[in-house]
Amino acid sequence: MAGSVNRITSVGELSSGDVFLPCGQRARYVGHAVESVDTHLRVTNPEDEAVTSEPLRHETYTHGHAPATVRQHALRTAEEAAAFLLPELRPGMRLLDVGCGPGSITRGLAERVAPGHVIGLDLSRETLAAARDEATARGLENLRYEEGSVYQLPFPDASFDVVYAHQVFQHLREPGAALREMLRVLRSGGLVAVRDVDWGTATYWPPDPWIDRFVEVHFKTWYRNGGEPRMGRQLRALFNAAAVSDLQITAAVWCYATPGETVEWGESYAKRLLTSPMGQRPVEYRYASRSDIEAMAAAFRAWAIHPDAFWAFIHVAALARKGG
Repeated sequence: MAGSVNRITSVGELSSGDVFLPCGQRARYVGHAVESVDTHLRVTNPEDEAVTSEPLRHETYTHGHAPATVRQHALRTAEEAAAFLLPELRPGMRLLDVGCGPGSITRGLAERVAPGHVIGLDLSRETLAAARDEATARGLENLRYEEGSVYQLPFPDASFDVVYAHQVFQHLREPGAALREMLRVLRSGGLVAVRDVDWGTATYWPPDPWIDRFVEVHFKTWYRNGGEPRMGRQLRALFNAAAVSDLQITAAVWCYATPGETVEWGESYAKRLLTSPMGQRPVEYRYASRSDIEAMAAAFRAWAIHPDAFWAFIHVAALARKGG
């Protein structure tokens, strides 16, 4: 289900353009809670982490790759998630999508730069298998998927014209190292594009003590895993510390404010709490009990059908060129 998105040129300054976005992630203004991934791209949960060889460093991916999570992430599109990058893309470009997940964004990017070659990189073997099947079904011969870590990209220097990452840096213990590695495989003058949520901007209505509790626990778990739920606001500083030029920082608001949107969002989060690491790890870390998690899920379901339900937060994008 899509939520409306207002693009803004700087946090807090809305412009008029509206686009529709497939449900992604939302939260509430109260807490900051993401989970990280040991040091990989979009890593999997501990049970699934044996997807790469020993030299690769793993992170604890807060969201995990349970079916409810992958389904929600698969609703994302290049038209929304890469809107800040699309005007710069040209046919024939070589593009790397780091932490591609189910590949829904990657496919859109591959269509934009065809016949240029596109590689989607992720650590979840099962998710990549499904992404490959979908690419084959769509006849995208310029697209392939590989397993790999953002800290050790399996490509030579200057291999790509564009390197893109969506909702990845919020899960990393070492975002600066990840950005340096992305720049390594980028040609001089090439584009590096990163977009991440800022859960500290999330807000919702009507209030519910169990949703507030979810946000609190989610932030604690996210930080315990080594991630940064407020990564969006830090992207400018991160890029300023790197060897980039022509830096542009923009932002967009993800907004759920129709019955269809709030039901999709609330139901998705309820299912993720009950079936994925989003609900399992807080119990493991003793931040919440299983009954607490069930109460949070019930609160999301009740909120989802409330006639006044509203949810929104900001996503920040950084676009720059690699210096010569």
